[in-house]
Amino acid sequence: MTATRIPHLRFSHMGLCTNDLSKMEAFYTKVLGFTVTDRGEALGVDLVFLSRDPRDHHQIVLGTGRPSDLPGNTANPMFGPCINQISFALGSLKELRQMDAHLKVASPDIEPIYANHGTAWSIYFHDPEGNFIETFVDTEWYCEQPVFEPLDLAASDEDILEATKALAESGRNFQPADLWRAAIAVKMNQRAA
Repeated sequence: MTATRIPHLRFSHMGLCTNDLSKMEAFYTKVLGFTVTDRGEALGVDLVFLSRDPRDHHQIVLGTGRPSDLPGNTANPMFGPCINQISFALGSLKELRQMDAHLKVASPDIEPIYANHGTAWSIYFHDPEGNFIETFVDTEWYCEQPVFEPLDLAASDEDILEATKALAESGRNFQPADLWRAAIAVKMNQRAA
């Protein structure tokens, strides 16, 4: 059998099985700002479709059926049992700070983790059923991952930028993110050929 070309794939959406559909719907709509685009039942599962982009009917689907006895992650309980994390991109440090302020008001029981990856600044937290959520902003640098250092959002933009560049420069294969993206695009195109 000869190899066939893999068509271009673009990640579109994901589904989460839940124990408490209404609690999860409330979290994703009130805390993360999603809109319910549809709801219903199919194949014995109650479903809620959620999106933050009118071009996408749904970015997340919540569905009943998560086993109540599903064990937590045995390697690191910070991560979900099946899905390591669900990540949402933001456009700037200002937006990351706005998200932090919003989380403190909308869900004061959330215990965020702030991280500087050199390539991104992140706030991590859990949804009501323990799925690990990340909101992040890409930086203009690349260094090999994983990198997980504390991030102080109370610092000035200038101090965060300076600390992040130093962190990225101290890592392996430091380069501007645009150069890394160009190189990885070539590698991806070669793979697709």
